[in-house]
Amino acid sequence: MSIQSALSTLLGLLVALVCRAAPADLPDARLATAALDNHPQVRAALARLRLAEAEQARLRAGPHEYGLRLGSQRRNVRGGPDYTEWEAAIERGLRLPGKAQLDARIGAAGVEEAHERVGEARHEAARQLLGLWYAALLSQAEVRIWREQVALLEAEARSVRSRIKAGDAARMQGLQADAALAQAIAQLGQAQTRAQTALSELNRHFPELPSPGDVAAEPSLPEGDAADWVARTLTHNHELLAAQRAAERARLLVQRLESDRRPDPVLGLRYASERGGDERILGLSLAIALPGEGRRAAARGQAAEAEALAEAEAAARRRISAEVANNWLRASGAVEAHRRLAQAAEAAQQHATLTRRAHELGEVGLTEVLLARRTALEARLAAEQARIGANEAIARLLLDAHQLWARDEHQDTAH
Repeated sequence: MSIQSALSTLLGLLVALVCRAAPADLPDARLATAALDNHPQVRAALARLRLAEAEQARLRAGPHEYGLRLGSQRRNVRGGPDYTEWEAAIERGLRLPGKAQLDARIGAAGVEEAHERVGEARHEAARQLLGLWYAALLSQAEVRIWREQVALLEAEARSVRSRIKAGDAARMQGLQADAALAQAIAQLGQAQTRAQTALSELNRHFPELPSPGDVAAEPSLPEGDAADWVARTLTHNHELLAAQRAAERARLLVQRLESDRRPDPVLGLRYASERGGDERILGLSLAIALPGEGRRAAARGQAAEAEALAEAEAAARRRISAEVANNWLRASGAVEAHRRLAQAAEAAQQHATLTRRAHELGEVGLTEVLLARRTALEARLAAEQARIGANEAIARLLLDAHQLWARDEHQDTAH
């Protein structure tokens, strides 16, 4: 087997593993990728990348340009003729050895940082997408559960009214059933409002995405512990890499400002015509600035900036590590919580069913039936919240580790 075939096989296995680990209630990968590519935050980062590329070209060209100097004068000689004289000079500064190489490295570091900022912007947009997507999923699940609860209570209210007409139930039971139904309808209305708000926010931020479907995906925690996921995330984290590139560029700028304490010379070629053209002058000029305290202060200031950026990089590494570790704990805890809450919801539902049968046999009152149904409802809501929260935490783990909706941001320069 060739190396290329082996790499293709390995890539296929990795993709398959990621697909199995990713929750099934995520949006379509192609639609999500298109939505992220079209996000204003990502487009702004791409514009800043083009700015960095232009800055790289400027640094490569250097700070010096040709300058043209023209002069004209009238010479008056006492007792003699008057003369018209003129001169022309062309001048250009020259970068001292080593400065051009530093400028090229500074420009390249700026472009690399801008590339990572594109990835960081895309990652932040993806985080926002996940949050809005799962908020919409949760609100839809709540609407579905409350709608089922309303249907059950409507059936219960009809049954109680029939029994009241038949003389088998007191009128107070009818009021009790109607009150429970009215409360459930109000809760359904509030859940529908939350769902409409969540969908509206998702559509406004990511109009390319459809509304989430009714997919009850069971959470499955991917392999590895917190340390594994921290290591995977730090391997290719755009925010951390951008901080590293910024610190590297700052260190190069310190060297560049230190080199500017040796000013670049300005060379000139001068040609003059004097005494009406009787005298022609051709000469060279050399100008060198005398460095002062300003250049030394600029170098010291840039050194302090480089130190600050290095500390910012260290702080980002600590914060990202803590975020990933906490999110892994959240994911693992939510998966276990969902398992237990799902069992509790099933038990509560069975209890509600048995209580309803006991009520039909006259063994318990309507209060016990309504209480059992309310308990079963709350258990279902808690289980759904844990399920969706677990899937969101798992998706966040994959996203932060560059295993969800990942692409080569260096391809984003096409415009």
